Amino acid sequence: MGLPGDHEGKTATRVFFVRGADRIGLIDSGLYGGLPALKQAFEELGIARGDLDFLLLTHEHMDHVGNNGWLKAETGCRILGHRARADRVADNLLNAKTIVHAFPEGEQFDLNTEYLDWMGPTEGPIEEFIKDGDVIDLGGGVALEVVEVFGHSMCEVGYFELSTKTLVLADPLLPPFNPVLYLYEDPNVMRATFGKIEKFLIERDVQSVLLAHDDAKTVVETLELVDDCRRRVDKVETSMITHMKTNPGISFSELRDKCCDDQNVVREWRALVSIDASLKDFVAKGLAEQRDGGWHYVG
Repeated sequence: MGLPGDHEGKTATRVFFVRGADRIGLIDSGLYGGLPALKQAFEELGIARGDLDFLLLTHEHMDHVGNNGWLKAETGCRILGHRARADRVADNLLNAKTIVHAFPEGEQFDLNTEYLDWMGPTEGPIEEFIKDGDVIDLGGGVALEVVEVFGHSMCEVGYFELSTKTLVLADPLLPPFNPVLYLYEDPNVMRATFGKIEKFLIERDVQSVLLAHDDAKTVVETLELVDDCRRRVDKVETSMITHMKTNPGISFSELRDKCCDDQNVVREWRALVSIDASLKDFVAKGLAEQRDGGWHYVG
């Protein structure tokens, strides 16, 4: 089901109910602005709130954990997620500050407007940690296998429903109409995840793919999306190299602006995360260095 919102392509943030013979799970809680739609979904699906057993998180970002606290209070569900960002899931302010204000260049962005308003006033901390290969059995053959898909977030997981061979992904694959620069925390890990998804689709005979910010896709369509996502990440780094070469000593914020302009996307805080990640990788590979506050390509 989709929760109304204006984020990552002005699409709804989709959350997914999975009903087994014995238990019911919900993948992600969505954004706080979509709470009325979430309440309505319980009614339309004939699910009593107290019958929800698990809230299964994909990652810590605001539009995926926004209703954690409400769901915990109303349903008593057990909240499962990856260990790596449990501290952020448990603290909305920490969650916001560590990404929106990760760099001085991002401090102009208001934490409330950009992040905190997307989440309800009460957090819903992770109560049980999950990792790659774990299986959540919902009964009657319905089971969700955890698939680690790090890169966009370093705690992100997807879920593979075994009986229908349906893969559920949040943000490792972002839609081409996304109005912001591709958000990744490590370019190498992001590319490895693209390869992992491609391999998983074929080797596990996936039948359909459900996405948090796009319509459901076939395997062929998903493979095309993976190629496009890889291209967009590559373009970030191509732009970075071009602008460091043509503007020796370019500042971090100027580099962000030019890379965003090259892809006709908004100049904002997410882009700083990706640019910083690639700069660190360039430095590690001896391709770039910072001198007197500016960036130089030395490859």
